[in-house]
Formats: sequence, structure tokens, C-alpha cells
Amino acid sequence: MADIKDTLKKMAEQIRDERNAGANTALRVGSLLLAMIDAGADVDKLRKIFICKDQDDFTGFMLKLLGGMEVGEAVDSMVAGKGIVADRNGRMQLSRLEVRDSAVFKEIIYNRLNAQEGDTSYSENGVIESVALESDGTYTLKLRKRWENDFTAFQEGDIVYGIVNNLFSTGEYYASWMRVLSKNVPANSISVLSYPDSEVPGGKNYPPTELTIITRRGNAFNEDRQSYWYLSATTDKCLVWLEGVTKPVLEQNNYYMILGRLPNLDLFDNLPVNYKHSYIFARAGIFGELYRVDWQGLPVQELVDRGFWSAEVASSDNPYTNTQERADTVWHYGCKWKCLMTGTADEPQYAAAGWAMLEGNPEFTIEIGSTKGWYFDIGTFSTTLYITGKLYNRDVTDHILDADVSWTRDTGNVSEDNAWAVKRAGAGKNLPLTIDDLGPNYTNMRVCTFKAQALLRDGQQFEVAENFVTF
Repeated sequence: MADIKDTLKKMAEQIRDERNAGANTALRVGSLLLAMIDAGADVDKLRKIFICKDQDDFTGFMLKLLGGMEVGEAVDSMVAGKGIVADRNGRMQLSRLEVRDSAVFKEIIYNRLNAQEGDTSYSENGVIESVALESDGTYTLKLRKRWENDFTAFQEGDIVYGIVNNLFSTGEYYASWMRVLSKNVPANSISVLSYPDSEVPGGKNYPPTELTIITRRGNAFNEDRQSYWYLSATTDKCLVWLEGVTKPVLEQNNYYMILGRLPNLDLFDNLPVNYKHSYIFARAGIFGELYRVDWQGLPVQELVDRGFWSAEVASSDNPYTNTQERADTVWHYGCKWKCLMTGTADEPQYAAAGWAMLEGNPEFTIEIGSTKGWYFDIGTFSTTLYITGKLYNRDVTDHILDADVSWTRDTGNVSEDNAWAVKRAGAGKNLPLTIDDLGPNYTNMRVCTFKAQALLRDGQQFEVAENFVTF
């Protein structure tokens, strides 16, 4: 083609550059035109340069379609579209895409919703393509190949089942339970035996049918194939992990993990379980962090009993702690205390900032004592009464203010007793007494009662206690 191009170019240049009058004759110009026509008539040579529009063609070089591309009767629509549409921005629309090896996507959009119904099995599975009933009562199930080298993963002893909707009548569904006897890898088929009605859930088994999806639920003898994981959106409404499955009817010890509504099992009978609520059940758990909240979403602290309070433990590398998740408790003088501050060195008692009393004796009481005992010579009577306060089985006298202690006397003479009370209003926790404090008629009456009342202030609250002695 290059030789023809050079020849035509030389003939055209000869006509262009000719300066002699009458030299460019009709013969010379016509010869150029005829040569051009002959060159254009060589279709095979033109096909090496141009791409045909009227028949199939190809090119070994990159073809750039800067404006886009349409294949077939192209209609750009996700609902009523047809053909293939590719625009200059990289968007392509087509009805079906088949990938033989692999496909890589940055993002896959399922209309922003991926929904499924029924039960989902995470185990070996297959679709029954055909069913053949053998003379010995077994079934040969040919399984559908999803690709050329797709062979069944079922093994001998596998417990398989499938659920089929009866679309030809009322729409009910039934289950078919089988045990794999053997498999034929080249034919991609398995030989199975149906379980009798007495060995399947519900007490009724059905033969296998075409187009049923079957999956492995366990294995009759191979322990490595006796686990099963499934998500139920129909009856169980939970995510379940099973172990040790050797038959269609499950035992309670087959349930190793349940996420969702709990099945009615005997092991839950003694628990306050609401079968309409969702729970997490597992044989064991390993947690980095575990938070407990009530129905309002508020944290629930776990109380950990650390036994009797010990000063050595309080100052050790494992002291008493309080976190959002847990709080230590101790026993001290018959009361149970909750730790309020991690690492506190305070002894559990009233007014200890690091502790709060949970259980024990909550009563605030006072006792009245005498500095000289309770036996006196009336002629030399003299003593001092004092109070001792107790709370949580501990002495809290030092926390009682003198101004919060009042004394009254009862001799039977109200006016004399009131006057005495006014006179001794500032006595505080200690009340000195002489024979005059017993009243003017004590030698005749021989009865005089002194009553003490004390307040113990605790922030915005206070406790009141009373006691009395009689001479």
C-alpha cells in the first residue's frame, strides 16, 4: 500500500509543479484519477487500514470510543432498559454479566437492601437436579453443578435435609431428612437413605424432590463433621451453633450457642426467661470487656465479695476497687460495706469517704454511762453521766456534737424539771450530777429519771436516738 501511495504522490506533485504551458494534458490528469480509482478498488488492502461498517471486522490496536458505546437496541433504563449502554463517564448498563474467573468491585449496591427469607445454613449444600429411587429403597440424588469443576462436598455419614414449599396446593412446607451412604464424584451424585418417621423432627419424613436445596446438619460417626451453624427466620428466630449432631432430632447438649429467641429447653426451666425476648446463650465466653445495663440503659455494677476487710489488702497491689462495671464489698463488724473509691485506705465505718454500708444494723443508738458506777451513798452522791453513740456496730461518739445533745429530768414536778432542763441546756455529752440535781423531794420520792436525746448528722440527713436512767 505504501508503494501505491508513493506513486500517486509523485504523479500529483508532477502535475502541481509543472510550469510549461499545455504540459498538464488530459492524459496526465486522467491517469492520476484512474490510478486513484484502482487503488481504492483494492478492498483487501483498504480493510487493512479501515474498520468496516457493513460486516464483521476487528483491529489489533486499541479502539477509543470517546463518546461512549451502544450495543443492540440500546435503551438507558434500570427498569425498562435493553441492550448495552456505556457512557463516557465509565458507567455501563447491561442485563447480564458472566465472569469466568473472578470479579473485583469497589462497591456492590443491592438497592441498599439485602433481604432473605427462610432458614440460612452455613454448611455444605447442593441443589437436587434429579431423583432416582433404587430397588433397595435408597435414593440417588444428582446434584447441580454451579461451574464446570464443581463437585459435591458431602461425605459418607452426613445428615442432610431440605425444606420444600408445596406450591401446588395450600402452600405448606415440609422437610426431607436423609443420611449419605456414598457419593459418586464424577457423576456429582450421592446415594442417600431416608430416615424413618420416628427419627425426624415432627414425626413425619418426606422423600427428596427435584430442585430442593439440601444442606449438611451433622454426621452419624465423623466428629469433625458434627457441627452446624444456621440462621433461622421461620421457627427458631435465632442464630444457632450446634455441636455433636449425630441424628435429625437434637438433644439439649447439641446447643452450644444461641443468639436470639431461646428454644424451649429443659435447661432454661429454672431461669426467669421470657421466650419472647432475645438472649445470648453459650457454653463458655471470653470477653475483653463486659457491660451490664438495666432496661433503661443504665449501668449495673457487679458486686464482688472480698470477704472480711483487711488493712493489708487495702495497701496491697490488689486493693479494694470501684469501677463502672464492678465494686468490691467487704464485711466489717457484722456489716457489709461497698467500696466507693479504688485504693481507699479508710477503715469501713461511719463517715468513711471510701465506703458505704449495704447490710447490717442501721440503727443509731446511745448508751448512758456513769463515771462512778451505779451504786451510791445518798449523803455523798456525785457522778457524771455521759453518752456513747453507736452506728453500724461501731462507736460514733466523736461524731456527735455537744450542741446536738439534750438532757431532761423527770421527778414528777413539771415546773421544777423544766427549770432544771433550761439550767443544764449546755451540758453536752457529759452531765455532772450532785444530790441537788435529784430534786428537792428525792429523799421522800426516791425516783428521778434523766433522759438523753442525741442527733447524729449525716449530710442533709440526721439520726435521732434516746435513752434514760433512773435513780
